[in-house]
Amino acid sequence: MIKYEPSPADKAPLPPSYVSEARYLKYREADAAKPYAKYFRTTTRPVRDEIVYALTAGMSPTEYGYPLTDAVDRLAAPGYDNLETGWTKLENGVIFVAVHTPMPGVTPEMWDWWFGWHGSETARYKLWYPDAHQFSAVGENRSHNRELTDRQRYIDNVSYVDEYIGGVLQPLAIRFLDPRKLGFPDIPGTTHICARVSLSSLPVAFGWLIHQVRATADGAEMRSRFFLNTPATLALPRRALPPTTAARFLTTQPGRLLAKAAAKPAVNHLMPATLGADMVHHCAAEMNHLAGFLPQLHEEFVGSP
Repeated sequence: MIKYEPSPADKAPLPPSYVSEARYLKYREADAAKPYAKYFRTTTRPVRDEIVYALTAGMSPTEYGYPLTDAVDRLAAPGYDNLETGWTKLENGVIFVAVHTPMPGVTPEMWDWWFGWHGSETARYKLWYPDAHQFSAVGENRSHNRELTDRQRYIDNVSYVDEYIGGVLQPLAIRFLDPRKLGFPDIPGTTHICARVSLSSLPVAFGWLIHQVRATADGAEMRSRFFLNTPATLALPRRALPPTTAARFLTTQPGRLLAKAAAKPAVNHLMPATLGADMVHHCAAEMNHLAGFLPQLHEEFVGSP
């Protein structure tokens, strides 16, 4: 079993903007002053026909999914999986989601830059999916440290995001980790973006994500994998959580014991029946949308804080 160990960024004080910043979709007048405002879009690009077919087809056979422990070998194999776009439910209750996104003109390095650049400002995060993204902040704002590589800006960092998934607003903490901790080797022309997905409002994790971006003849392709309904409690200090009664209690010793016992049934209860399909659409929409102008955005802002 793979266990996530919180990083110093996970344990850092919750960003002040988490409590103070107003939430809203798309953009307001003040956002127009951002240097990247010309890339704002009022609506998200439509998903590709392949996604529409996958959503219409419904759940795929259980045999097409696999556990997180098999991800390294499955994604390293040449060609494609039986399930590149769609979702299924494993026998142990894990919801397995796969999304394939062709990205002409994009490189894997652009995605490493994006994950290291976008999290520090909500308006940047909204570039990705203006119809669903509301808020973003990072546990450690490393954007002004020019000695860091793009990957060092987001690996072992946490991205606090509020976003709609299937019409439900989710307060999330995306806790990025070094892909080597999951067993992914360094491969020229390929990058792996890996994270533990949790709630930002409580010390509870419920999923894993992997985005493999590998070079193609005309650019790159992203092969996304999600392993949801994989609950665990996280050893986080009170300062890393919002000042709510529930969060405060769950950072005490009795609260941690209760959370450990209740995490699996609680997360299972919170997982909507539509989560698999919702994640297919959400991932497909945001990745396809950003890929449409990522090369231009990267060219203009690479090297900037």
